Amino acid sequence: MNKWPKTPLKSHITEVSVRKGATPSEILSVTNSNGFVRSLDVFDKQVFSQDCSNYKLVGHNDLAYNPSRINVGSVALCQFPEGGAVSPMYVVVRCRKTLLPQFLHYFLKSDVGRQNIEHHCAGAVRFQLRFSDLERIEIPIPPLREQQCIVQILDEVEAVRRLRVQADERASQLVRTLFTELFGDPVTNTKGWPTSTVGNELSLLEYGPRFYNESYSVTGTRIVRITDLDNVGNFDFANMPMLEVNVSTLTARSLQPGDLIFARSGATVGKVALVPDNAPTCIAGAYFIRMRFNDELNPTFALELLRSAAIQDIISRQSKQAAQPNFSGPLIRALPLILPPISFQRAFATRVAGIRTLQSAQTASRERLDDLSQALLYRAFQGEL
Repeated sequence: MNKWPKTPLKSHITEVSVRKGATPSEILSVTNSNGFVRSLDVFDKQVFSQDCSNYKLVGHNDLAYNPSRINVGSVALCQFPEGGAVSPMYVVVRCRKTLLPQFLHYFLKSDVGRQNIEHHCAGAVRFQLRFSDLERIEIPIPPLREQQCIVQILDEVEAVRRLRVQADERASQLVRTLFTELFGDPVTNTKGWPTSTVGNELSLLEYGPRFYNESYSVTGTRIVRITDLDNVGNFDFANMPMLEVNVSTLTARSLQPGDLIFARSGATVGKVALVPDNAPTCIAGAYFIRMRFNDELNPTFALELLRSAAIQDIISRQSKQAAQPNFSGPLIRALPLILPPISFQRAFATRVAGIRTLQSAQTASRERLDDLSQALLYRAFQGEL
């Protein structure tokens, strides 16, 4: 049973629609993971309008959200003392004295909050949470002193969670740092290794098949999509769709441990992943090129070589020559590579395996922290803290 009775947010919030006009103000953007950011700090070029007079002013501790994307976390609390201005598409919210803005922010970012948000937008042709919809959401709102205690607890959990995220980000850079230290730049070949091209060292290169229907079946063979790969080349096999294929196609097309798949088109062109030893039966999608190297290249070494900044820069520049980013088989074959001794490559792969084990442990720790955070948020917004 809730310790505090639920009440509509309408009595505790007000909408702010003050326009920037000629007021000098920093232009801000709302991000899902980092909250408010200064637009010019995170984008390579100006992404906002030259004329910002119609932008909405945001004060310190105001909230702003994208009404079409708040369900995926596009909401932020302004912690800049000087405030700023946001695109007129955003809804700007100010809390009355009865509600701490930090308390509301935690609610809107929680699973409980997202469920309420989606409930109050149900039936819309296009998802949108207007301010009037937000006002109708009911949550238990304790006295300010209780809100402060709850926010303090949630702040402490969030601080620990952010430290874990930072540790994960640093660990993700370890492999690339190790590659550079051991092998240098693979394009300029700063360490003077023997050189070759990708094409000269391949034993297999083929495009993904186009015969399947990704929505077809609940049984069969997994089909790898670009969304099933993370940023370090790991697979999410559990969420891959299934398809049915005949035995001959399955035999010819099944990915084997040690194969690499390369995203050849679209915004993710150049993304590459290594099929692990424990992979279930699966086939790469049509937007992948499948590669297998000969015995001169260790698969882990080949993966990190193709993921290196120097090679990715070549891929980025050459793929942009088409109307849509595209990197074909002949372009892959022409990519330069270095050939350190295979024993050196294997030693590198062993060290990479150790780093991946560390990352797996960190991921498990972060997931436990995320679960704890959501459990506390649930209790807080059920009036149980």
